Amino acid sequence: MDKFSVILSPRAAKDLDGFSDAVCGRIARALNALRDNPFPRGKLIKKIKGKDSDFYRLRADKHRVFYIIEAGRVVVLRIVGKKEAERMIRGLN
Repeated sequence: MDKFSVILSPRAAKDLDGFSDAVCGRIARALNALRDNPFPRGKLIKKIKGKDSDFYRLRADKHRVFYIIEAGRVVVLRIVGKKEAERMIRGLN
């Protein structure tokens, strides 16, 4: 199976800039795992049904990475803390 490319949206890149180097390292390792298999498995990745399209949430320590999959690419939309993630998901439904 081919590897997926991981693309950060401008908003996700801005989110990442706000974290410490240690947190960025943990998130980077989680994003590398998405290259091999970005589809739901176990407890770390969850498929979330949104208004416009389905998207996924990856748990990376105390942070959540929201992404969509399109044309062999993983597009990271946001990287937020757990509390903000819960508000985001509630806003979709």
